[in-house]
Amino acid sequence: MINPLPCGRKRPEESNHENEEFTGNWKQVLNDHLKSKGLRATRPREQVAEIALARRTHFEIQDLVREVRAKHAEISPATVYRSVKTLCEAGLLIETLQGSGRVALYEIASPDHHDHLVCLDCGEIFEFHNEELEEAQAGAVKEMGFEEVRHRHVVYAHCNRLKR
Repeated sequence: MINPLPCGRKRPEESNHENEEFTGNWKQVLNDHLKSKGLRATRPREQVAEIALARRTHFEIQDLVREVRAKHAEISPATVYRSVKTLCEAGLLIETLQGSGRVALYEIASPDHHDHLVCLDCGEIFEFHNEELEEAQAGAVKEMGFEEVRHRHVVYAHCNRLKR
């Protein structure tokens, strides 16, 4: 087993989001969004997008800033922050949950909905989908007279394989 977690579990696969049809045309999606907002397509914005969209795991923006600056020292942290905001608005990235210290975590947007389980022992993030849970949430929303726009379901748990 490669890089097992402290509990002996295998690390989650690097992303369930490898959907070339969805991410393969990111440049066109980004350029269309920029055009609709009256913004210019710039090389630094594209370089940030290339690095961010090559990531296959959840990430903090500071990690992205470090990676971008290591490859392109001329790109400022402010440009990275603005670019992430633009990538989220374009539907290419999503702010998915909050990590330690209430820091936002991002991931590549996916047409397939999933929820998250965060291990409080090792910090690993596991993705899952449960149709019964989705139906229960949709039923509660309807019963209470709301129309869902989006939701985020995150479970924080201790691993039952580790004896404390």
